[in-house]
Amino acid sequence: MPEFDFGEPRQNGFNYSMSLVEKYQPRRIEDFIGPEGPKRLFQNLLKALRPVAVLLVGPPGCGKTTLGMAFADELPRTLHHLSSQKCDVAALDRLNALLTYHPSCGKFHVVLVDEADQMTEKAQLQLLSRLDGTVGLKPKFGGGCERGRALPVLWIFTCNGRGEDGTTPPSTFEPRFLSRCLVVPCGKPEVPDIAQFLRRIWSLEGGSGSDDPSPLADCCDGIRDALTRMEVTLCTGILPSRQVERKLASQTLGWRGKVRYLAPGQPDPDPREWQFRMVSKKGSRVYVRS
Repeated sequence: MPEFDFGEPRQNGFNYSMSLVEKYQPRRIEDFIGPEGPKRLFQNLLKALRPVAVLLVGPPGCGKTTLGMAFADELPRTLHHLSSQKCDVAALDRLNALLTYHPSCGKFHVVLVDEADQMTEKAQLQLLSRLDGTVGLKPKFGGGCERGRALPVLWIFTCNGRGEDGTTPPSTFEPRFLSRCLVVPCGKPEVPDIAQFLRRIWSLEGGSGSDDPSPLADCCDGIRDALTRMEVTLCTGILPSRQVERKLASQTLGWRGKVRYLAPGQPDPDPREWQFRMVSKKGSRVYVRS
């Protein structure tokens, strides 16, 4: 039987070391570390798949793209990806030509659009017609169009949010675009969840049993940042103390490691545990754990 060369590079068969971010990237929805809301949404879509558009809004490094890819991995589908700064009218025209055909794998097309808030204004306008009932119109014999079935396409948009928790959609999205999407906030995981995850990875990577990597969770900016910091620690052999991490958090992350925002009228927290820092632009009082 003749051998066919599909153009696969020879180095594809080599074994390379992967970064911790890539190595421990979740491949299933249930393995995702973060709020339960986005996980339940995609788990329910797996049970009852339908054409829909989902907008994942959250701070950088919280796993928005990872969650979208994990959903696509569990679904028999054909995946299309538009990377950051690539979503324009020309790219959508090329993509729309593919979406009109039956998926090459599975029964659905899944389109993952990263950094959707950076798409061009004209691209967003074109998507208005792709995300409503007019997308299913089909030619009618004798002229004109008639309503047909919706195309088997599931859109997943990701973007970095705004606001104190980073889950508010950016103003670059028009209200009529947001009304066509299921807007799902993706907040950062809780510090105890990150610390537990880091301890498990520390053990798997051969870290010293006498060292505790959980202080890295106090100042990290999401799971991706936590794994990057851990990789630096494993390479250098230097594990920062909790005091150093707290100081770093207060200087570089605006005390986002352990912080509380209290609206006007809410009682002050225990001064033995929380220290007042500032008043935010929205009038909230910002406290940091002592």
